[in-house]
Amino acid sequence: MREVLVIGGGVAGLQAAVFTAKAGVDTLVLSGDEPLVCRTDQIQNLITRERITGDEIIETGGERVRSLGGEIRDTTVTTLEREDTPGPFTATTDTGETHTGEYAVVATANEFDFLEPLRDELEFVSGRDGEFTMDRHIETDEANRATDNVFVAGLANTWEYQTSVAIGDGAKAAVNLISDKRDEAYIDHDW
Repeated sequence: MREVLVIGGGVAGLQAAVFTAKAGVDTLVLSGDEPLVCRTDQIQNLITRERITGDEIIETGGERVRSLGGEIRDTTVTTLEREDTPGPFTATTDTGETHTGEYAVVATANEFDFLEPLRDELEFVSGRDGEFTMDRHIETDEANRATDNVFVAGLANTWEYQTSVAIGDGAKAAVNLISDKRDEAYIDHDW
């Protein structure tokens, strides 16, 4: 059993996985479809670079997760379920694999059919109208928590279709997940 299953390998999911893996939390990222950011060849709204491609962000993010001990699998989650709340989750993938985890971070964009077994625990809100927005989002509290042991990040959580927003949202979800898990405020300062 893993401590954290991150569902979605875009910028929000990878950023969440960087934080959890760096904190020593056993992390598995399940990423099937190409992240939306890969469609962008000139991201200009990040403070670290004048321009960067979405592919570069995903490649370096994946390398960072792995260097910190996290694992990434190229597979799509078809079902996320649990028998009891707040019991462990079982993620079933399109290849028939199953993975269990104590916590889940949902960081996918607009595709929530895999969450059907958790429908009684989750609430959805309508997205904003616009060319680059999602139809709906998972409602969360101020800590990105949707229900017991489920945190949500990126376009699953918010309509703001910006790479920097998704990165920050992934970090926020992970910090709050680690804080919940340890029952104390998690603070990560690089020295």
